[in-house]
Amino acid sequence: MGIIDRIVLSIYTFSLAIISGLMILVAIAPEWLQVHVWLQDALLTGRGRVIIGLVGGAFFAVSLRLIVFAFARQGGGQPVVYESSMGEVHISLGAVESLVKKTARSVKGVRDMKAVITHAQDGLHAHLTGTVSPEVSIPEVSEEIQSTVRQYVKRVVGVEMAEVRIEIENIATDGPRRRLD
Repeated sequence: MGIIDRIVLSIYTFSLAIISGLMILVAIAPEWLQVHVWLQDALLTGRGRVIIGLVGGAFFAVSLRLIVFAFARQGGGQPVVYESSMGEVHISLGAVESLVKKTARSVKGVRDMKAVITHAQDGLHAHLTGTVSPEVSIPEVSEEIQSTVRQYVKRVVGVEMAEVRIEIENIATDGPRRRLD
């Protein structure tokens, strides 16, 4: 979910919370808030009808967007297709992503790693974002991650990686991590 979707969802949810609260208030004590009088006055003027129509249209559009987003296929995209002598093998990008994360995390000095895999015309692209230990050389560990991921994906999936991009977002400040392997 992108930042714009999050902002729209927040405004939408806040608006629905206010409307729900007003509906509860009207149900408890209708004499406190006479919504029907306000609506009747608004619907009698051309400007009021336009405003109510625009607000209703905005809520409808946002509702449709959220429904589409809720039922959209996550982790979609073109699967990796490998031709074997027996036929085609389809490997989801999610499976490749899990493999890449596991491989990158196995490199000494890597504390945490997230991966996003995309499939372009020139092949698979990996964007890895993670945290490393303070005692490692970032250029060296980055090269090792790139090399290890390329070799492992080629060996396991049978497809060359077009790009393995690394972004170190943090250097761990706590003590050395103990491996439970």
